[in-house]
Amino acid sequence: MDSQRKLSWPFILALVLHLILLGLFGLSALFKPKASTPDAPEIIHATIVDASQMQADVEKKQRALKQAQQEKAQAEAAERSKLEAEKAQADAIEQAKINAEKSQEATEQAEAESAKAAERANAEKAKEKAEAAEQAKAEANKAKAEAAERANAEKAKEKAEAAERANAEKAKEKAEAAEQAKAEASKAKAEAAEQAKAEANKAKAEAAERANAEKVKEKAEAAERANAEKAKEKAEAAERANAEKAKEKAEAAEHAKAEAVKAKAEAAEKAKADAKKAKEEAAAKAKADLQAEMEAEAKAEADAEAAQAKAAAQGDEAKKAEAAIQKKVNNSWIRPAESAGSLKCTIRVKLTSDGSVMDVQVVKSSGNDIFDRSAENAVNKASPLPVPKDKELFNKEFKSFTFDFNPK
Repeated sequence: MDSQRKLSWPFILALVLHLILLGLFGLSALFKPKASTPDAPEIIHATIVDASQMQADVEKKQRALKQAQQEKAQAEAAERSKLEAEKAQADAIEQAKINAEKSQEATEQAEAESAKAAERANAEKAKEKAEAAEQAKAEANKAKAEAAERANAEKAKEKAEAAERANAEKAKEKAEAAEQAKAEASKAKAEAAEQAKAEANKAKAEAAERANAEKVKEKAEAAERANAEKAKEKAEAAERANAEKAKEKAEAAEHAKAEAVKAKAEAAEKAKADAKKAKEEAAAKAKADLQAEMEAEAKAEADAEAAQAKAAAQGDEAKKAEAAIQKKVNNSWIRPAESAGSLKCTIRVKLTSDGSVMDVQVVKSSGNDIFDRSAENAVNKASPLPVPKDKELFNKEFKSFTFDFNPK
């Protein structure tokens, strides 16, 4: 299809040229002015066009056009190759830079992880030490509380035993008094019975002698018996009274003993409750201390991470500011005619907070005084220099700093 187009195009062009020439001939014949005198015939100038020659010219032009197109395509391909090579080189440089930054970030991250692990280890050691101290303190307090509880229990026991012994002594004395009263009553009763018996025997002996005194004797005996009955009743009443007193004394002693036992139990319960309360308070305090320590540790870790992030951000900002300063100074530098080759000097610069140059001084010469002065002039010309907005970073890194001036 392409070859047919290439062959038809010259043919069409030649045909068009012939038609144009024929049209020109026709027009010239139509608009030819009439001759006033027929003595001289008009001479017509015509150019014969050779179709083969025209075809050759057209093909030559086509070949020249094709060659020009090929040369243009080759130039474009060479340009594309050059651009692709430059792009590949730039990509390689950028990738190498990214790899270097990643390597540096990995190194910094590893160092940060190592420092963080060391901090965690120190925090764990401090926590274990605090827990051991707290446990030792709690055990000491527990031992002290148990010793105090035992001492109080011993004191309460001794007091109860003393009260019990006193009550027992009192009960014993009351029982002995009751027993003595009973014995005395029994003795009085026996003596009264013996006396009554003797009196009866005497009355029987005297009955024969004194018959007329029988009634009087019977009355006397009746009176004696009545007195004996009264004495017996009185002795029994006294015995019952003593028994009641002994019983009341025994009940009082039992009540006192029960009260002592109850007081001892209440004291033990109170001591136990106090010990439990002290233990709970100690546990709550230990928990609060642990919570406070954990919160302090978390805060310290957060502060360290924030400081690390801030330091990283400041480092990036400082690098950007250094690059911007280098660029602005390099753009402000005018190469002296007397300097040749690659020269380098170190410059100390003092700035105000807005980046204005207060003082500039070459601290390490390049060996060429003219180059050194041009470097100082470039710094002064570049004032104000682009400095970080962070005041802390400015005061730390850019208020007074040095940099190497090595223009390319």
